[in-house]
Amino acid sequence: MHPAEGLRIRVVPPVVTVLLKIIAYMEDPYRRAKDLQDICVVLARYEAQSDRLFSDAVFDAELPDFEVANAFLLGLDLRALATNDDATYVKEFLEHFLKQEEERHFDEEDFSTKAFRSQIRALNRGFAPRSER
Repeated sequence: MHPAEGLRIRVVPPVVTVLLKIIAYMEDPYRRAKDLQDICVVLARYEAQSDRLFSDAVFDAELPDFEVANAFLLGLDLRALATNDDATYVKEFLEHFLKQEEERHFDEEDFSTKAFRSQIRALNRGFAPRSER
């Protein structure tokens, strides 16, 4: 079955979806674990088909690994989108996972955990005000 000619379907941009999922997760992390899984998927795939991965912003960030450029760009876009209230949720989300990293709550041998930690650091870097990058 093909969609009708001229049919337009509006889709929520991934950055908006992630913002909503971060807020939902932070309000009830135990019941919203699926939101964290969805956030992880977007962290790895954000702007994957875009030339932005090769932009000056990414190269100027001097990221430790090109694999986290997606998460960095998501952080930039979240910063541009977020209101002050939204930014509070994003900061709490980032602080939660950065604190876990500092306290060594992660399994050091698990590849997916290492990737997530790297993505969170890159997301944090992108979300930081320009003067702190």
